Amino acid sequence: MRKRKELGQSSDIAFLLIIFFLLLSGVAASHSLELNMSSSAILIGEAQDPLELTLKHDGTLLFQDRVLQNAELTPFLNQEPHLSLAIEAKTDWQTVVSLMSLLEQYPLSSLSLEVMP
Repeated sequence: MRKRKELGQSSDIAFLLIIFFLLLSGVAASHSLELNMSSSAILIGEAQDPLELTLKHDGTLLFQDRVLQNAELTPFLNQEPHLSLAIEAKTDWQTVVSLMSLLEQYPLSSLSLEVMP
């Protein structure tokens, strides 16, 4: 007598894969961040030096080797600066998203992002 193949196992795996990909697509969508910047502040040929900040992997924000708190950013960012943000590669994505959400509150002329090794 021949044994019947168990069809239930492959359908269970297919069902679990469908659930996995649905969950995975939902997680990827939550990583997005919309950043609205005023385009009226951008001038061609403007000679203003960019404000250079570094976001460390532990969440600290550096300006000229000095640690800045979020409240200390206000005087710098209210002047519509050109901002250059260097992010360490090991920085958690939630830290970056939180900082970008904070930066969205200020009138930036331009924003440049760089991932450092």
